[in-house]
Amino acid sequence: MSQENVEIVKTAHPPSGTELTALFADDSGASDRLVATGPLFHPSFEFEAHGAVANTLRGRGLPELVDAWREWMEAFDVYWTEVEDFLDAGEDQVLVILRDHGRLKGSDAEIKQVGASLWTIRDRKVARIDFYPSREQGLAAAGLRE
Repeated sequence: MSQENVEIVKTAHPPSGTELTALFADDSGASDRLVATGPLFHPSFEFEAHGAVANTLRGRGLPELVDAWREWMEAFDVYWTEVEDFLDAGEDQVLVILRDHGRLKGSDAEIKQVGASLWTIRDRKVARIDFYPSREQGLAAAGLRE
């Protein structure tokens, strides 16, 4: 079942290099993504961002996730991620280690950060995603070691 969970997350996760500011810039890009991945998400899907620049962010459902990403993207001209690894984190969890890249509006400097997201699978669907600002925090949350 664990490898199956990894495959579910690989399918649901945006591919490496996807320019997320463009994806979430208008309703058509976000809607297309929701139509394509929506069946992979559990009806009671929820998410939480831990240790974000702002207060902890929580929500339920894919439309709220899209709204949260749009709000996050407002500060950036460009933002994309590159997946380093999909790690089996046990019976019902997959840890995604990723490298974030972005350029804030009005700046030429690129921001880089290695973060993680912990995906929980229930009934062969994504039930929850927890976002962490560092690889170490993601590994700790998943009960894994470097």
